[in-house]
Amino acid sequence: MKNKTIYIDVTQYTQNRLNTGIQRVVNQYLKRAITGNFEIVILYINSSNHFMQLSNSEMQEFLEDVKDYKFKSFKHIDIFESKNQKIFFDIDSVWNSLYKRELLYKQLKENNFKIYNFIYDLIPILFPKLLHEKTKQNFAPYIKAIYKYSDFVFFDSNSAKNDFFKIKKEFNYKKDISSKVVYLGSDIVKPFEKPNDNYIDILSKKYILFVGTIEPRKLQPLLLDAFEELYETYHNLNLVFIGKTGWNIQKFTSYLNTHPLKDKNIFHFENIDDNNLNHFYKNAFLVTYLSIYEGYGLPIAESLNHSNITIVSKNSSTPEVGGDFVDYVTDNSKENLINIIFKYLKNKNMYKNKKNMILKGYKPISWDAFYQSMERNI
Repeated sequence: MKNKTIYIDVTQYTQNRLNTGIQRVVNQYLKRAITGNFEIVILYINSSNHFMQLSNSEMQEFLEDVKDYKFKSFKHIDIFESKNQKIFFDIDSVWNSLYKRELLYKQLKENNFKIYNFIYDLIPILFPKLLHEKTKQNFAPYIKAIYKYSDFVFFDSNSAKNDFFKIKKEFNYKKDISSKVVYLGSDIVKPFEKPNDNYIDILSKKYILFVGTIEPRKLQPLLLDAFEELYETYHNLNLVFIGKTGWNIQKFTSYLNTHPLKDKNIFHFENIDDNNLNHFYKNAFLVTYLSIYEGYGLPIAESLNHSNITIVSKNSSTPEVGGDFVDYVTDNSKENLINIIFKYLKNKNMYKNKKNMILKGYKPISWDAFYQSMERNI
């Protein structure tokens, strides 16, 4: 008999049907939690703020087919009935939920729940101008509800943890909250299959890869600007962006989509599955991940897991994730970025030695290790 019941709200995940970033974490956690040591109750909150339960077997099917799976049944559930030790664990992007956490968490505490959260970053508070208006409006009340009611918070980096407790102090919340930093897994677990025929020609060329949503916080424009200068000397060089188009980025996407090198030397793919993403990582000449700020920076770890030379911005969590295995761009300088790429284009021995150093020295974190660390702290 499992003596702990963990309730997890997946409403946002089942609605947005994404499988990158936060959603990848939710996916990998649930795949293991459903067959783990605790009783897992998967919740969907309907438009009337009533709890519905999804069967664990259906959830397992959904996790393997996030984009297209259609749920067959929901059943009403009274989450306050259980006599087990009860934990409500918010691991998804629940700040956008219609069931506001200030109200929900108050009700949970009144019914003897412990509340656990996973915080990925504090970007909506630290850099509100870079975020979608809906996120800005919803995130601050969500964080305040955590400060007021949460018992335990997981973080994906010490950088995010430090930001959380610094803001807590500024907001003058006194409640003690236990915490644990758990680094994310970097193994894209879908087995290698043949790449899509549409990508085979690109995969055979020398390309710089950038994986990440195109949004103001990410610096795809900086890389494109640098690439244009590099291309003047290296006409066989290509640039590949992988990631959905986000918000407040129309000027850049318009420039990208009408670029004279688009679909010749510059490519952008929005809907890449894990198998093809694996191939793009595996065949990249080098990978860049440039950003104003990160909570973790999962593409950095994924890139290093493929022994790629990886060039990243030096800020927030990136030194935790990349360590000595990445090349850092100081102050997001275009000149610095160009110089780093140039040295690897011109010096084959330096390129080979750096790849070997990463291959022999980098110790990737698996999703299994991520889950086991979580389970030990619940």
